[in-house]
Amino acid sequence: MPEGVEQGRSIVRGLVAMVLVALSVALPAQVNVSVVDATSGEAIPFAHVAFNGVGSDRLEARITDQKGHAELPLAVTHEGAVIRISFVGYRTWVDTLRATAPITCRLQRDELDLHELVVTGQYAPGSVEGAVHRLRVIDAERIHRMAAQNLGDALRDQLNIRLAQDNVLGSSMSMRGLGGENVKVLVDGIPVTGRQNGNVDLSQIDLTGIERIEVVEGPLSVNYGTNALAGTINLITRKSGGAPASVKFSTYAESIGRLNTTVAATRRWGLNEVVLNAGRNFFGGWDPRESGLLIPETHVADTTRFQQWKPREQYFGRLNYRWRGERWSFGYKCEALHDRITDRGLPRAPYNETAFDARYLTLRLDNALFTEGRIGRSGRVQALAAHNRYSRTRNTWLRDLTTLGEELSAQPGMQDTARFTLTNVRATYAFTPDSTRCRYEVGADLNLETGAGDRIGNTQREIGDYAGFASAEYRPAPSLVIRPGMRYAYNTRYNAPLIPSINVRQQLGERFTLRASYAQGFRAPSLKELHLYFVDVNHDILGNPDLKAERSQSSSLGVCYRDPRASGTFTGEVSGFYNDVQDLITLAQLSGTHFIYANIGRLRTAGGSIGCGWENKQWITSAGATITYRKDDLAEAYTSAWSSTSEIRGSITRQWQRQGWSATFLWKYQGDQFNYMVGTDGLVQRGTIGDFHLADANVMKQLWGDRLALTAGCKDLFDVRNLNATGSSGIHSTGGSSVPMTTGRTFFLRVELALQQKGS
Repeated sequence: MPEGVEQGRSIVRGLVAMVLVALSVALPAQVNVSVVDATSGEAIPFAHVAFNGVGSDRLEARITDQKGHAELPLAVTHEGAVIRISFVGYRTWVDTLRATAPITCRLQRDELDLHELVVTGQYAPGSVEGAVHRLRVIDAERIHRMAAQNLGDALRDQLNIRLAQDNVLGSSMSMRGLGGENVKVLVDGIPVTGRQNGNVDLSQIDLTGIERIEVVEGPLSVNYGTNALAGTINLITRKSGGAPASVKFSTYAESIGRLNTTVAATRRWGLNEVVLNAGRNFFGGWDPRESGLLIPETHVADTTRFQQWKPREQYFGRLNYRWRGERWSFGYKCEALHDRITDRGLPRAPYNETAFDARYLTLRLDNALFTEGRIGRSGRVQALAAHNRYSRTRNTWLRDLTTLGEELSAQPGMQDTARFTLTNVRATYAFTPDSTRCRYEVGADLNLETGAGDRIGNTQREIGDYAGFASAEYRPAPSLVIRPGMRYAYNTRYNAPLIPSINVRQQLGERFTLRASYAQGFRAPSLKELHLYFVDVNHDILGNPDLKAERSQSSSLGVCYRDPRASGTFTGEVSGFYNDVQDLITLAQLSGTHFIYANIGRLRTAGGSIGCGWENKQWITSAGATITYRKDDLAEAYTSAWSSTSEIRGSITRQWQRQGWSATFLWKYQGDQFNYMVGTDGLVQRGTIGDFHLADANVMKQLWGDRLALTAGCKDLFDVRNLNATGSSGIHSTGGSSVPMTTGRTFFLRVELALQQKGS
C-alpha cells in the first residue's frame, strides 16, 4: 500500500477519534440513579431528583418511577455535578458526582417527619404506595384541619366506616358491613381493651399527641389475631419533638357546652426524648328541647334535669420516653384516663318527687415498654411488653328532689363494676436484604386477658391466646410482590383455627398498582360472651362457655392510580371486597326476655368503592363513593335477602400559605341501613335506620410566625340530630322511633399557642 494512502488513513482515524471525544464531552451522558430506603432497602417511588453541573445555572429535575429509578441526562465534567434527592419523611441527600457510573442513594428516615410513612402490617416503615395491604393514613395535618377531638371525629367522613352513637356506651363503628367487634383498634400496635357490647368507645380515645392514624381495610388476622377481620385501626403517638424543648397549649370551645383544654410538651437532650400530653374534656350535656342559646327560660321545676346527651367529663394524660441510639432504641409509654358520665333521670310519677340518677365511671391505665433495633445490615427486631387495666363502674342512686338527699338503689342490676386487664407481649424479626427476591418476617404474639365483675359471676375469669406467625415476600419480578402468611394460636379456652393469608401487589406501569388479598380470619368469644350473667326485672341474658370462634373468609381486589406532576398529584382508586362469616356469635332468643349467646347463622358482606383526589400547594380535594351489601340467615325471610347501604363523601381544602390562611369543607352522605330489633311481639325483626348528611366547615389563621393558630367553624351544617328508625316483620310493624346521631348544628372556636426553644 502506498505510503501516502496509509498516512491519509491515519489522519482520518485521528480526526474521527477527536470528534468522538468532543461529542462525548459535549453530549450529556445518562446517569442511572436508584433511590431506596436505607433501613428496609425498599425502592422509593416518586422521589424528587434535582441536578445541575457545578457552575451551571440550569437546574433540572426528574421523579423516580415505581422501581425507584431515574435516568439523568447529566454532563459530568471534571468539576462534577450536584445532585439533590428528597422525599417526604426522609432526610434530603446531596452529593457531587464526578463519574457517570450508576449510583444507589440510600435515604435515611427523618424521625421528625414520619407522617407519610406507615408501619401497620409492614416489615419496616415505608410509604403508603409501597405497602402490600390497602392502607390509608389520616395524618396530624388532616386531624388538625378537621378539628377532630377524638377517634370518632377523625373517622366520621371515611368511606366504608359507619358510626353509631349510644349516649351511655359512647361512639361505636362498623366497617365493610361488619360490626365493631370485628375491628381491631390499636395504639402503637397495642390492642385497646375494655369493649362494651363488643365495641370500643371511640369518644374515649383523645387525639392529643396522635401523629397519625393508619387504617387497614380487610383482615390482618395473621398479624394481630382475633377481632382483626373487617379492618385494623392503629393510632401512632408522637414520640419526639422538632426542637430541644417545646410546649403547646390548646383550647377548644363549642356552642353546645363543650370545653376542652390540653397541653403538650416535649424535651430532647442527648439521645433522650420525652413527650407529655395532658388535658381535660368537659361536656355539660344537652337535650333537643333546649334552644342552645344563652338566654334564661322558665321551666317547671326538675323537668330539664334529664338530658338526651349526658354530661361528661374526661381527664387524660400520656407520657412517652425514648432513648434512640445509632442501631437500637428503647421506649416507655404510660397512658391514663378518667371518664365520668352522669345520667340524671326524669322525675318519677305520680308525685315527681324522686328520680333515679346514675353515674358511669371508666378508668384506664396502660403501660408499655418498646424496643427496636437492627441486626446486621438486613435484620430488624421489634418487641413490646404491655399491661393495660380497665374498669367501668355503674352506680345508681334514688334521689329525693325535695330534700336533695340520695341513697344507693337496692334494686337488682342497679350497681355494677366490671374490671378487665390485658397483658400483651409481642416480638418480630424481619429479614429484608436489598438484593434478594425473598424477604420474611417471623413473630410471636402473646395475650392474656382477665375479667371480673358482678355480671361475670362475681369471680375472675381469664383467657389466654399464645400465637406464632410468619410471612414471606417473594418477588419473582421487580414489579410483583407475593406475600403468603400463616398464624397458629394456642388458646386456653377453645380450639383456635389455623389462619392463612396471601397478599399480592402488582405494579402495572409507572402509575397503576394492583392489590389483591385473600385471608381467613376468626373472632374469639369475649369474656362477656362466655360468662355474662345479667338478670334483673328487665333482662335475662346469659353467656355461653361452649361458644366457638367465628370463622371467616375475606377477599378483596383494588387498583390504585397515582400521577405525580409538576403542578400537583392526581390519585384514583377502584376496589371491591367480599366477606363470609361462619358460626356468627349473636344473642339468641330462648323465650320472652330470656337470651343467650350462641353460634348461629352465617353473615356475608360485599361491596365496592371508587375515589379520586388532587393535591398541590394550594388545593387538597378528594371524593369517593361506596356501596355495601349485607346478607344473613334472618334476611332469608324477606323478599330482598341482600340489603344495601351507600356512602358518598367529598372534601376540599384551600390553602394560602404565605398569608397563613386555610379553609376546609367536609361532607358525607350515609344511606339507609338495615338493622335488627325486638318487636312488640317479642320476636327479632328487621328494621332500618334512616339516611343522613353530615357536613363540617372551618377556617384557620396562623399568626405570630405560626406560633398562634385560630380556628373557627361549624359542625353538622345540616343540623342532623336523631335518625328515623323503623321495624317490620312481614305484615306487622313496630312503628316509628329514632336513634341519636349528633347534637345538631354547633359552632366552635379553637385557639392554639406553640412555643419552642431554639437550638440544635
